[in-house]
Amino acid sequence: MPSARRLPPLNAIRAFESAARQESFVAAADELHVTASAISQQVKSLEEWLGLELFVRQPRGLMLTDAGRRYLPTLTEMLDRLSDETRRLLDTRQDQSLTVTAMPSLAALWLVPRLHRFTDKHPDICVRIATSSRLMDYTREGIDVGIRYGLGNYAALHTEHLMDEDITPVCSPLLLQKGPPINSVEDLLQHRLLVDGGSPLPNTRICWEQWLKAFGLEDVDFSSSLAFDDTHLTTMAATAGRGIMLGRSVLIADAVASGALVRPLDIALPAGASYHFACPEDYLDLPKIQAFRAWLHEEAQRPTSDDN
Repeated sequence: MPSARRLPPLNAIRAFESAARQESFVAAADELHVTASAISQQVKSLEEWLGLELFVRQPRGLMLTDAGRRYLPTLTEMLDRLSDETRRLLDTRQDQSLTVTAMPSLAALWLVPRLHRFTDKHPDICVRIATSSRLMDYTREGIDVGIRYGLGNYAALHTEHLMDEDITPVCSPLLLQKGPPINSVEDLLQHRLLVDGGSPLPNTRICWEQWLKAFGLEDVDFSSSLAFDDTHLTTMAATAGRGIMLGRSVLIADAVASGALVRPLDIALPAGASYHFACPEDYLDLPKIQAFRAWLHEEAQRPTSDDN
């Protein structure tokens, strides 16, 4: 009969591994959501259990002893494997739930109007949309997949290009009827400009300053403009005839197709960023991820959300 395992307390192991990996009780406390004092006490209890010192406490920080250095790689590997296997078990249990992250504007103007085609095709998968303008931590925040906007270089994530985007002025057809007429880029300045503060990336042509600069217009007076912190709100204001916005081709496609928005000028510039599918590498083989990934690539080829 095999002998019983002799294992130290798991909480003490977690505290030591985090503190040793980051060489800081404070950083370990932040990671494990406890106090630095609690981390210190757990490490001390582990040292007492082992009868060995794992750290040399110094005025300016921590230094691992030889015993601590030998112990750390094994514990890190063990905890990583435990975390991975636990996640796989949870994924099996919750395989019919899919959490998708996207920026609020993309979710409202592109993803949600199309989502019925995915749910009709996969009625057994429960989709949850988590909107955020920040980059979310997929593992810590329970995210399965995301649609990210940028250059596609996201650390620790598998990414695939979905869609490029052009930027062009758009407005309500009623605004054009009221005048003044728009025959050139300079004529845009005769109207109220709608400023989209929800543009997430610098050095792109999503903002008026960069777009107008490409046509030689600088030092433009924006004192009479209307500003919004979300692209969806900016689009609503443009549709209501409140001014001219810089339309992002992916997000305005439905409004242009319906006639709610029109392009006063046949001019468009590349945004300088693209949309990307993103998920952790080890999620790719999950059936629900494969299904959503394939569907996204299909939708990326559709000019509008219309079924026809």
